[in-house]
Amino acid sequence: MDFGLKTFLTMFDGNVIDKKYSSLYFLQSLNKIRKLSKAVSKKKKGSDNRKQAVLNFARLHKKIFNQRQYFFFKLANELSKFDNIFIEDLNLKAIQMIWGRKITDVSFAKFIKILKTKTKVVKIDRFYPSSKTCSKCGYIYHDLSLKERYWYCPECGTFHDRDENAAKNIYKEGFRVLREGTSSLGVGRVRPAMRASAVDTRILLL
Repeated sequence: MDFGLKTFLTMFDGNVIDKKYSSLYFLQSLNKIRKLSKAVSKKKKGSDNRKQAVLNFARLHKKIFNQRQYFFFKLANELSKFDNIFIEDLNLKAIQMIWGRKITDVSFAKFIKILKTKTKVVKIDRFYPSSKTCSKCGYIYHDLSLKERYWYCPECGTFHDRDENAAKNIYKEGFRVLREGTSSLGVGRVRPAMRASAVDTRILLL
């Protein structure tokens, strides 16, 4: 699977979980948050009105937390039917410095933590060029920028959706890890959950 900002998840088969159905609950409630925050600041400290305003503010944040948790657990349960889930070992702190609040709201790390309780998660080396590699011929487009969502492979002419192409490559690399038993992160051997001949139909690519 490939995580993203345009879509929450993109699968190797092209299926996507769009962000409007996903975990951007903080941004969706941003106007309410600002309104309640302003209400707190206007109330006199120590007054009952301020205590009520603070309570309303806390309730909204609790609601956002519960919405996000419900979405994560529901999705993780749906994915638990797969024996192995492949994802990139994302440098989330570096990504957050670039994208800020959006990455915090999406909460990839929290979702991965929950997913690990449901099934086996195998991480692919963060330096593996999943977006830049043509999933058909293997050509590496070194000049691919973050703004480019689509590109043509100059070697074989294949048209690529950035996220779908990355998801296909993560699948291939993850399957290689299981087949050869060698982690792409250099942390030793990874024992396949089943025979290699059967794994192909039971793995979901993140």
